[in-house]
Amino acid sequence: MSRDEFSRHFSGFQWPWYMPPVGEYETLVAQSGFREVRVWGENADRFFPDTEAMVKWVDQPSLVPFLACVAEEDKAPFREFVVGKMIEETKLPDGRCLETFRRVNVFARK
Repeated sequence: MSRDEFSRHFSGFQWPWYMPPVGEYETLVAQSGFREVRVWGENADRFFPDTEAMVKWVDQPSLVPFLACVAEEDKAPFREFVVGKMIEETKLPDGRCLETFRRVNVFARK
């Protein structure tokens, strides 16, 4: 998004996902009237069998909110750049891709 060729598309961009820290989830759930609250984070890394499987995951839904901001003539170059970086950053020697993924779990009871 910050690269010179794409940055103009993201002026005023609002991040599409709400990802507060674990402590903020605890506060929100407790303020909602639950008497029993457990919130914990865990690593839930995701292995993809090959780059094709990882690219399908990136395309839907990960890239959708970003591509919506990009002019038609820049959609393909933006996607190609993002996919190329994802492959570069996640591909393992055995051909699989590893996406580091952090999950927040919430258990609450009224």
